[in-house]
Amino acid sequence: MLNRLTARSGSFVTAWNPRSEPATAAENAAAGAAMAAEIATRGWRALPHLGVGDDPAWPPEEGWFLLDLDEAAAQALAHAYGQNAIVRIEPGLPARLIETGWFARGSRPSMV
Repeated sequence: MLNRLTARSGSFVTAWNPRSEPATAAENAAAGAAMAAEIATRGWRALPHLGVGDDPAWPPEEGWFLLDLDEAAAQALAHAYGQNAIVRIEPGLPARLIETGWFARGSRPSMV
């Protein structure tokens, strides 16, 4: 998939349900719109995605697949929106779940 997108890496991020606490549809929509605006302002290349987990009780989450954004910047973006982790894709490697450190640090890191 990365080759088709002419990308070297990708990171799945969302702004929905911060800290794995269910948010209202309005809260998720507002957080998603804020993240979309930040991504656009920074000029990052991104595709929308729908994250679906194993637990059928947890609804799918809208988010972004960020292309060629370095791992630290993707982590910082997710952390800034209260997310616990991102999923990172790189050629020849399995997908990796990368924690943002939200619970360990409990504060917003500076954005790259």
